[in-house]
Amino acid sequence: MSHKSWDHLADNFEVAVCDVTRSSGRQLAEFVRRAAPSRQKTLVDAGCGIGSFVKRFGRRFGTVIAFDFAAKMVARARKRCPAAIDARWMTLGLEDAAAKIGAVGDFVACLNVITSTNADLRSRQWESLAGLVRPGGYALVVVPSLESALRVAKFADSENRIHDSDFDSGIVYRGEYQQKHYSRDELRDTTRSVGLRPVSLKRIHYPWSDDGVDDPGLAPPWSWVVLARKRTR
Repeated sequence: MSHKSWDHLADNFEVAVCDVTRSSGRQLAEFVRRAAPSRQKTLVDAGCGIGSFVKRFGRRFGTVIAFDFAAKMVARARKRCPAAIDARWMTLGLEDAAAKIGAVGDFVACLNVITSTNADLRSRQWESLAGLVRPGGYALVVVPSLESALRVAKFADSENRIHDSDFDSGIVYRGEYQQKHYSRDELRDTTRSVGLRPVSLKRIHYPWSDDGVDDPGLAPPWSWVVLARKRTR
């Protein structure tokens, strides 16, 4: 998605965007707990959107750095998180973040960010994500699930653009926009390839309505969430 399009969604984020922090309930909180947050540690929110993760979990850390590539998102995040007085807010793309910030994160959250249809950009973002994590630190990554998208397509009506997706390459329509979706194995292997060791990889569910589908009375769709740890050497 372009800077202009993402900026345009800032004012209508809660309606237009699937906010996994808001919809995940206890699911996401358990992954944060496993990384043993403390006031002596640094949280990096890589692709902070309107600041939902910082607002919910930022107080558990002593230092908070949050960035997004769209300036309006960052401005709204700052306003929504008045308690994060000492947070450092930046307008910055993930692909450039490690070079500018360095390996400062004891816990780096990256939720539904590495979803570009451009494979080269995704590769640079994954490398930069790993570069933000201190040795021994954790990365929490959420990405759209290819397995879930294939299931959603079975229940989506004919007007849902998901049917125009290129499932073989994992490029799937969610609403009007295409996003890279990952299979479970692809996410595990990609995480390992940048020097992050998966500690836990699970489903994190969200409502059917987020995919534009009336609830068929079955288990809801899901994203993949991986908690990974950076090697100490």
